[in-house]
Amino acid sequence: MNVLILNPPFKGRFSRTSRSPAVTLGGTIYYPFWLAYAAGVLEQKGFSVQLVDAPAQGLSVDDVIERIKNEPPQLIVVDTSTPSIYSDVKVAEQLREKFPASLVILVGTHPSALPEETLKLSERVDAIAVGEYDYTIRDLAICLEKKGDLRTIDGLVFRKDGEIVHNRPPCVD
Repeated sequence: MNVLILNPPFKGRFSRTSRSPAVTLGGTIYYPFWLAYAAGVLEQKGFSVQLVDAPAQGLSVDDVIERIKNEPPQLIVVDTSTPSIYSDVKVAEQLREKFPASLVILVGTHPSALPEETLKLSERVDAIAVGEYDYTIRDLAICLEKKGDLRTIDGLVFRKDGEIVHNRPPCVD
């Protein structure tokens, strides 16, 4: 299974990982280490992962699509923040349009705090990973690969038959 983990494009040199997500005045963009943790956990389980840091690389949505089109992802993980949420959802929608068979999930502080409200922003977003998401994303990828039941994944909020389903919170050891 191919997985895209994306720090999506936004205004200029936007840093989601900094203490206060914003366009950086000094040009410093913090590495998306939470996304990197998730990528590492997925790779450890044998998944093919592309981690794309669009703000740091100056990539547009079209650039991201061009980069991944030859190996379409079955799972698309999009990082978010409150200042960029509407733009991030739009990026998720554009990716879903180009890769309609993919499951699109949002991660980050904004959807963690407001999962239901965030899902209501777009019907093209399938799910939210609440809290620390590296193992939630791993479990989701395994579940998708086995065509399992999404209700078994801790930390997942998703759509099912027109309803929003809240699974148990993620287990923190």
